[in-house]
Amino acid sequence: MQTTKSHRAVLALVEGALMIALATILDFLPPFYRFPQGGSIDLSMVPILLYCLRWGPKWSLGCCFVNGVLQYFLGGGIAISWQSMLLDYVVAYTLVFFCGFAAGRKLGWLWGTLVAGLGRWVSLTLSGGLLWYMYMPESFLGLPMVDPWVYSAFSNGVFIALVTVVNLVVLGVFQAVPQIRDRLMKKQY
Repeated sequence: MQTTKSHRAVLALVEGALMIALATILDFLPPFYRFPQGGSIDLSMVPILLYCLRWGPKWSLGCCFVNGVLQYFLGGGIAISWQSMLLDYVVAYTLVFFCGFAAGRKLGWLWGTLVAGLGRWVSLTLSGGLLWYMYMPESFLGLPMVDPWVYSAFSNGVFIALVTVVNLVVLGVFQAVPQIRDRLMKKQY
């Protein structure tokens, strides 16, 4: 059976909806670790990253945007203003779509996940430096904090690095098992 353009579009939309639903379900499960200042280490990004790696940036942009909106509204998002809602959730999760540029490339799962983490880190660091600075502690991990931008970059860097490592471990296992790799990580567009 030959796949038509409209058939691929329906498949991309349905798979995107399923991956967002799975990410939302995973977000409701108890996390591996919850940070005191917000954020948690869990598996909720794995389905979104898989979608990006399967469908590329064109389809990933919409999927990541919807996931970001739902992360705020369904995940009990905390925001001090509409700007923090945008930067901490909508923009941060939408930038994960950059992972889609790695679709179908050698080691795409690896560098795509790293680029997705970098995008989230940039958005969260901007939010911390611009909006959350008044909550900066005097010290973080035993280091004195005097500049809100340094604190934001450092604390969000630790958070995103840990989340990215968990995502890389799971995707690495998927990549290492041929049956899973051929089913889940195969480029679809």
